[in-house]
Amino acid sequence: MAGVPSDWQLGCTEMKQRGAHLLQSGQWSDCTFLVGTEPNQVQVPGHKLVLAMASPVFEAMFYGGMAERNDPIPILDVQPEAFKALLEYIYTDNINISSFDKACELCYGAKKYMLPHLVKECTRYLWSDLYPRNACRAYEFARLFEENVLMDKCIQIISTNTKEVLNDSSFEEVELNTLITVFSLDHLNVDSELDLFEAAVRYAKAQGKRCSERSVSPPTDNGPPSQKRSKSPEPSTSNEKELNVESSVESSAENSPESAMELCKAAEPEQTNPGPSNEDKKNKGENKDKLTIRSAIEKIRFLTLTATQFAAGPARSALLTESEAFAVLMNILSSAADVPMPTGFSTCRVPRKQLIGGGPSTSMPTFTVDTPSPVTVEQVFGMELSRPAPPHACLHAARRPDHALPCAPQAGVRVPPVMAERLEHVERHSAEFSKLYCTRAIIQHTECYNASVLDCSVTFMVDKNICLLGVQVPTQAPCEESGVAVSAAASYSELLYAHLLDADGARLTYTHYTARVPHRHLLDIMFNRPVYIQRNKVYKVGIVFNKAGWYPMGVCAQQVAAESVFFNFGIGQSSDSVRDGLIRSVIFTY
Repeated sequence: MAGVPSDWQLGCTEMKQRGAHLLQSGQWSDCTFLVGTEPNQVQVPGHKLVLAMASPVFEAMFYGGMAERNDPIPILDVQPEAFKALLEYIYTDNINISSFDKACELCYGAKKYMLPHLVKECTRYLWSDLYPRNACRAYEFARLFEENVLMDKCIQIISTNTKEVLNDSSFEEVELNTLITVFSLDHLNVDSELDLFEAAVRYAKAQGKRCSERSVSPPTDNGPPSQKRSKSPEPSTSNEKELNVESSVESSAENSPESAMELCKAAEPEQTNPGPSNEDKKNKGENKDKLTIRSAIEKIRFLTLTATQFAAGPARSALLTESEAFAVLMNILSSAADVPMPTGFSTCRVPRKQLIGGGPSTSMPTFTVDTPSPVTVEQVFGMELSRPAPPHACLHAARRPDHALPCAPQAGVRVPPVMAERLEHVERHSAEFSKLYCTRAIIQHTECYNASVLDCSVTFMVDKNICLLGVQVPTQAPCEESGVAVSAAASYSELLYAHLLDADGARLTYTHYTARVPHRHLLDIMFNRPVYIQRNKVYKVGIVFNKAGWYPMGVCAQQVAAESVFFNFGIGQSSDSVRDGLIRSVIFTY
């Protein structure tokens, strides 16, 4: 009989179980939400008191001076699945994120209803699920919600994996101002500017195709074009969302119908010479604030191409007029050409800077050190890269305590089976595993004096899951005591402390080091245990030197490739990395 109580409370021992029952059954609900837009709208029951307990927005909605009177309450700017996940968090504390897209949608809902812990967890998931294929969309999402650290990480992935980003089909669906941002970066791992131009051609054609489809089958809803794209950084598909975020987010000009038509015109192959009228309008200042595909083309450094490269590719494209192609070609042939570059076009003749590890065209050297520790600075940084380091005799074997190597990962981290097996191997055969070195090239040599206690630290991130074993630091430089020169072969007692932190500042492992060591050598400081390091997550290595004296420091490279693993140093705020030139290498295995 429907009206008979079921005594469901007797089977619930925790508050979240009771909340889950109310959420799933809708029992005692006193409000209803109409979520999403047609044809995917759904009705979701809710409980005002429970919602108001969790969110000040719901509190104002139900118990404020202008309480919501509608029933059902329309929620047009949040997708049904994301709204249900948001309610699941409110009622049960469970956070159910299963995909990158859902994390974006849920994070928007969490921001709207002021649920900071849920926002943090969504952002954490996005960090862990960043790949070249979604880096641009993640960047757009981070820009929309002003997540600056996530924006910086996305830019680093784009700069490091540029060709993979450009060649992915998702790049054809990014916002135009994202395309312009990518083309404006000084660091891009591309073979030449042709990679960017070809990406612009594909982008223009894709925009033109979508424009044609819209003109043949106009959409039934009245939302802005940005909300009709299959993939958009905004987790909304309604006019209400536009009103909510319009005040805090600068709207993209490419979302207007006029600029969409310009994209279509730019992509039409038959338009080989659109005539001077468009250029005249641009020179007169008309539509100067409107972003078009030309705004991205202007960022391409055509003058870094050879005449043959330009003539065989961009000069034949519909994205350039005949007069523009001629002007660019003349300037490629001669820096003193009488024909000026087209208005707005880049006049830079310097190729993009490539991050270390970007490919065969990388100009900066990378180092792999496989010699025992300690090793001299000269032997590490003065050796030829084309052949292995010569054998040498250590002046003094560095001693460190015999530590067990427990390999349990940090709490809450799921270790893949392959890495778990590797960790177990390191634990059982600590004397046999191969130590790999990510050694940072010294760009400029300096020295730093330690009067008492000297702190140094560096944040880093890797593009593959690895097992971190320790770090490599320099010993003191010889100095003069009482007017008597101290020999470089002389030794002293070193005393230091090293630790590894995660992005939240939690200590993952540490070690204390004490031994007599020679001057001007590099020491391997091994942590108490190997630590599983996840790709695309920020970690921080810190060293505290406790012996007074001069240390050879220097300015070190921030991007290094070592054994197919790409390391990015100096992530996040500048204050997170202090005197990082004293951390010469990261020791790892995988």
